[in-house]
Amino acid sequence: MKRIIILAVTLLLALCSFALADQFTATGRGMSEDAAVASGLNNAIDMAVKQILDEETVKKNKQKIASALKGKTRKLARLVQKGEPEFTGAGYELQVTAEVNLKSLENEINALGLMQDAMGNPRIMVLYNPNLPQGATLGSTRADLEAFFDNSYGAIVEVLTDKGFDVIDKASAQKFSVQVAETHEMELDTNKAALYGLKYHADLVLYYQTVGIGREGYWQYTGGAAKIFLRAQLINPSTSRVVASKDVESSSHAGTLQEALYRSAKDVGHKISNVMIDSIKKSWKREKSGAGTFIIVLDGVAEIDDVSSFKEALKTVPGMENIRERESGGGKTTFEIKSGSSADAVKSAINKTGKQLGWTLKLIRSEGARSTWKRQ
Repeated sequence: MKRIIILAVTLLLALCSFALADQFTATGRGMSEDAAVASGLNNAIDMAVKQILDEETVKKNKQKIASALKGKTRKLARLVQKGEPEFTGAGYELQVTAEVNLKSLENEINALGLMQDAMGNPRIMVLYNPNLPQGATLGSTRADLEAFFDNSYGAIVEVLTDKGFDVIDKASAQKFSVQVAETHEMELDTNKAALYGLKYHADLVLYYQTVGIGREGYWQYTGGAAKIFLRAQLINPSTSRVVASKDVESSSHAGTLQEALYRSAKDVGHKISNVMIDSIKKSWKREKSGAGTFIIVLDGVAEIDDVSSFKEALKTVPGMENIRERESGGGKTTFEIKSGSSADAVKSAINKTGKQLGWTLKLIRSEGARSTWKRQ
């Protein structure tokens, strides 16, 4: 009975280890049928490596990767289907479909330090909404309000730069806050923050606002106390999607109310950036490891037949299979593509598809993973 339980647990662990597996079809060659299968499995692993790392990194570190993965075929890949072997005169050739454990493969590549080298770090824009909840104040003067956001912004940037992230200059964030202040909007449409991030070529936007302020009288009758509630959203500017949303709070006591507010500002700034670090890394990893999202706007393509023809034609281009229509109206159609290809490869596929349909597509605007095309 004990042996059966151990066997069941082992089988369960094996199945779990391949729960995060992807299937790859590859060709294997060898002097025997078994050697051809082994070759096919290794080629499937190579294909998975190219899904995790960009082509240039793979070429540059070919020997290092091969040495790290040597003898680990059984750990990383499982044969799902084997085609009929063909004897070519020089040996056997066949096609195999294999499940590659991407999690284990990523761990092997991570150990070499190649994933971080290939991904780099995202360019982040930190933006804030200076408008406060109705009836709330930060101190007693405009200078107190500005000092609060100056301290919170500085604390956020301090943490991000210490972690190696590139943060877009403060002047651009201040321009944004002035524009938002003029609207008097507390609940700002995140599309505005996303578009502003695109303007400055940000990979991610960290947008925050104060959603609650508490003043707790005086501390021992000689000072002040404050409690701040802050909310931040991590936005992908290319898609306008909110990747993560976090809330933090901070209480401070000091000799004066202003000093208590400034301390809380720094504290919530440090807290919100630290809790967002993991979300930033995960989002960037998805973008750089074969799960990038591209937004394509076609101006002059709105008819149902044209939209359908474009989608079906683009799907035939390798790497462009995952495409969906996001919205249509006003003579424009917006598509979302999930692909491991580069932005340049996606643009090339769009252009190629247009020519295939007999269209002339002109690239009007391109910002990061978002591009707008005009059908002539």
